[in-house]
Amino acid sequence: MTAPSGAVHAAVLAGLLMASTGASTAGPAEDHRVRGWTIATQLCRQCHVIGRASQPGAFVGPAFLRVAQMPSTTGPALAVFLQSHHKRMPSLRLEREEMTAVIDYILSLKGAGTPLP
Repeated sequence: MTAPSGAVHAAVLAGLLMASTGASTAGPAEDHRVRGWTIATQLCRQCHVIGRASQPGAFVGPAFLRVAQMPSTTGPALAVFLQSHHKRMPSLRLEREEMTAVIDYILSLKGAGTPLP
């Protein structure tokens, strides 16, 4: 079975990112955040800007940075949002660990820590 080129691209980027940031020696929280970025890159990048850098293209959904900076954005609020149906967003079936990883990644964009791309 061959992986789609987007998934391969995201996996390669995640590997390079982990190598360049030292995530392999980082704690579980950092690894979890990298996993969230990887999942978001695979599933969300067609409609959302995922990281802090601008990306070319027309996006339907808000940038993850903008979502993170909203005062109403909390872990529980994102969990409810991701489990609810929305007209302009596909219904994603994420495992609990995948959902919490994506939420942790989005929330990490609020802070001044080391950002992922």
